[in-house]
Amino acid sequence: PYLQYAHARICSIFRRAGIDRASVRSVAPRLDDPRERALAMRLLRFDGAVWDALDGYQPHKLCTYLYDLASDFTSFYEHCPVLKAEDDAVRTSRLFLCDTTARVLAQGLELLGIEAPEQM
Repeated sequence: PYLQYAHARICSIFRRAGIDRASVRSVAPRLDDPRERALAMRLLRFDGAVWDALDGYQPHKLCTYLYDLASDFTSFYEHCPVLKAEDDAVRTSRLFLCDTTARVLAQGLELLGIEAPEQM
């Protein structure tokens, strides 16, 4: 449920923001805070985590990656205001990180045969 909850939380952020997630996908993220950088670096490792899980049929490696991603997102979300960011550029950048995290979580959960709910 932790991974599903993280996905649902991100979907809730976009509902509260009143914007379409696709609208932030062309943004170049600003990574001023260490938690933003940590989340971005974790996101970049998704392909490797999938290949590691496929190599040797070890799905637990993907589970571990997704858990670490959800943990990094939680830390980011607790310390980096998204909807109440200091300016629009930071807000949009953080929404980009949220959307990318949601897409990676959904894709990873789908590979494991688990639903990624938009609400819980």
